[in-house]
Amino acid sequence: MISALQVLSVLLSGLLYFGFFFINDWLFSGLEAHPGANWIYLPAGLRLLNTLLLGGEGAIGLLLASLALSFGVVHDDPVTAAVSPFISAGVPYLVYRLALAKGLPSTLEQLSPTYLSALIFLHAVATSGLHSLWYAMRGVSQSFLSGFSVMFIGDLMGTLIIIYLIKLLLMVRDRMSNVTPPI
Repeated sequence: MISALQVLSVLLSGLLYFGFFFINDWLFSGLEAHPGANWIYLPAGLRLLNTLLLGGEGAIGLLLASLALSFGVVHDDPVTAAVSPFISAGVPYLVYRLALAKGLPSTLEQLSPTYLSALIFLHAVATSGLHSLWYAMRGVSQSFLSGFSVMFIGDLMGTLIIIYLIKLLLMVRDRMSNVTPPI
C-alpha cells in the first residue's frame, strides 16, 4: 500500500527538481554548452539530495520531473528525450544504493565531509559520463569528451553548491537552537 507520505515525497522531489531546473536556467542560461549540459547545474545537486533523503520516492519524483522536462523543454528528439530521464533519476539512485551498502549514516548531518565529497564526486562522474555517452551517440554533443567535461564540472559545481548549502543551513539551525535566550 502506498502511503500519503510516499506520495508527498515523490511530489516534493519532482517539484523541487522541476523548479530548480528553471531557476538554474534563469541564473545560468549563458553557461549552457548544449541542451542538457551547463557549466553550473544546480538540479544535479537535487538529484543526489533527493535520493539521499527520500530514497526510491526521491528517484521516482526525479524521473517524473525529468520526463516532463525532457519531452517538454530540453529535447526535440523523442528517443533522446525518453532515455535521458532514466539516467538523471537512475544514477543518483544507484549512488544512494551503493552508499547504503557502504554504511550510509542515517542523516545528512552525520555524513563526514570526506564521505560526502566521495558521493558527490561519484555522482558527478557517473551522471555526466552516462549522459555524455548518450548525448554523443545521439548527436546532441559533438563528442563524448567535450560533453563530459562541461557536464562533469556543471554537475560537480551544482551538487557541491546544493549539498553544502543544505549542510550549512542545518549547522545554522543547530546553532540557533542551542542559543539560550537572554534573561
